Amino acid sequence: MLGYNATFFFPELDLDFLEKRHHAGPNSDVGSPRSPIEISPESIDRIKVVLLGASAVGKTSIIQQFVWNDFYEEYVPTDKKHTYYPSVITNDRLYEIKISDIPVIPYFPVNSYYEWTNYRYYGLRSSSAYILVFDLSNIETFQYIKTIREQICESRNMNNVPILVVGNKQDLVTAEEGHSGGGKLAINSGVEEKRRDIINLVKKHWKSGYIECSAKYNWKVIAVFKELINMIDHIDSRDQSPMLDNIQDALDRNKCVIL
Repeated sequence: MLGYNATFFFPELDLDFLEKRHHAGPNSDVGSPRSPIEISPESIDRIKVVLLGASAVGKTSIIQQFVWNDFYEEYVPTDKKHTYYPSVITNDRLYEIKISDIPVIPYFPVNSYYEWTNYRYYGLRSSSAYILVFDLSNIETFQYIKTIREQICESRNMNNVPILVVGNKQDLVTAEEGHSGGGKLAINSGVEEKRRDIINLVKKHWKSGYIECSAKYNWKVIAVFKELINMIDHIDSRDQSPMLDNIQDALDRNKCVIL
């Protein structure tokens, strides 16, 4: 059932530099990426991330665009666990990330026994953070991550475990406004209302992060992982202040209420 697990290691990625270069264009002078030598050993953080989502929403494409800067047109279902180990630099810190790309799971294991029995070595219950991916061009795929999130919140302590919701395939639901000038992107009207409902649910009720991207065209893919790291940093900084932590706990007491 588990099959062979593939593991990939990569050199350091300077997210701040890559994001500047992406916005400025390939021919712009934005300097050089920082050397990892400049980062002290005390500034290394290790993060375990699992991407979850329905079939064909683009989980693997997001990861491979991030670590390889590449996109494959042909859809190949993920039938075994693949693990990627990129090291990234952002916010003047070095982060060693373990990204797990796994086959679609029918349910989140309610305890360690079920994880060991059905999802051995997936690391689902020990993840530092979750990225839940759905397809913007197929809003029905959001129902899968809604259900999975409910199961995650019911079955493990989510205190200090961030969830980032990602709407992928933004390129399939956008149209250029004013072809002769500006060229701004706008969400097609048919998707807009459902999209607003999802954003409202994720941000206001779930208190989770939300971002939209296109793995195909590398729109905001870097921002996905940068946002996740910022969410983790926010939790870490809050933990360093017990008073702020107590206030936040009072505000977020029902953070994982099932809606």
